[in-house]
Amino acid sequence: MRWRLVDKAVSFTPWESIAIIKAGSLEEYSLLERWGESGLAPASLLLESCVQAARWLVEASSSFSLTCDLQEVGFWHAMEGLRPGERYWAFLHVVERGDESLTLALRQKRLLPGQGDLLPDFGRDGEADGMFSVSLTHLAARYLPRDRKYLWQEIRHE
Repeated sequence: MRWRLVDKAVSFTPWESIAIIKAGSLEEYSLLERWGESGLAPASLLLESCVQAARWLVEASSSFSLTCDLQEVGFWHAMEGLRPGERYWAFLHVVERGDESLTLALRQKRLLPGQGDLLPDFGRDGEADGMFSVSLTHLAARYLPRDRKYLWQEIRHE
């Protein structure tokens, strides 16, 4: 089973913002089968993909010297989980940057079938929004920086 919480990083501005696309995988759709909700990737997994996007923002911004961990979810208005064949956009931007933490705001929006990878106009109709904080830590204590750089190139399609 392969877990890929960020399928594509479409835009990135160091220490400011990142936009990602997430598509549900077959494994994710079957996570809730035991509770009678097959065919739906859990909404909590969509929040986790935003935390992973924040991790990529920190790692790429710091030239792969830092990473981050979820510190606190301030609020999160969830959208319904993904159904088979669906994808969604998440746009995160930094609202506060400290020496040891970041606070990020997020917007999520479901991609319509046939809609390309262009950043949608979120306007006031994002399907989900929220705010969360992450704590910064040294990347080398947890990962091999060269491995993370390789994966970053893969999701950036470089």
